[in-house]
Amino acid sequence: MNDLALILNNVTRTYHTGSNELPVLKGVNFSVEKGQWCCIYGASGSGKTTLLNLIGALEKPDNGSITVCGQEITSLSRKQAAKYRAKKIGFVFQSFHLLPELNVLENVALAGEISGMSRSDAKKRAQDLIAQVGLTARSSHRPAELSGGEQQRAAIARSLMNSPELLLADEPTGNLDPETGEEILKLFQNLRLTNPDLTILMITHNREIAALATAVVELKHGLLV
Repeated sequence: MNDLALILNNVTRTYHTGSNELPVLKGVNFSVEKGQWCCIYGASGSGKTTLLNLIGALEKPDNGSITVCGQEITSLSRKQAAKYRAKKIGFVFQSFHLLPELNVLENVALAGEISGMSRSDAKKRAQDLIAQVGLTARSSHRPAELSGGEQQRAAIARSLMNSPELLLADEPTGNLDPETGEEILKLFQNLRLTNPDLTILMITHNREIAALATAVVELKHGLLV
């Protein structure tokens, strides 16, 4: 178990709208080893994003348990969940979610300052990460002055700011053209070389992207197949 970054045991999630029920996850079981790049592959509506939200403690499952890096997270309070996300989880979304009034350096450093880093330490860490994703020359630019690929690189640097153990990526190339998307995927491959203890969990509907991962889990109608 010490070699597992993630364990899901009989996880279910149903959404309720009035008198209607929509079962999204119907008893999901799987585990991911530390240091792996695991892709959750499936069509739109298969439950991928819900699963990612549960692992990120943005939602709670109806039943089952989720253990991340040795910590069971389904019983966390809202405050504990926020601390868990800050300490153990990095998020990369399809939409970049950069603050428009801040430049790249400020966007990346802010994540460290929020978690308690001093401003000087956060700035230095941010500069190192921005260099790692190849954006040093653009660090003083605001998001509106960046291409989509550059914005995603900045978002990836921000996700690494607090040295997470698990990186959750939700269709990170979904808003990018194929060539730029390929560059971002190469960046994820490089991250595994420079951060061998980092576990990456990425969701995608693209079989070619899933094929790049070291492990693939297919989700269909709320079940693993």
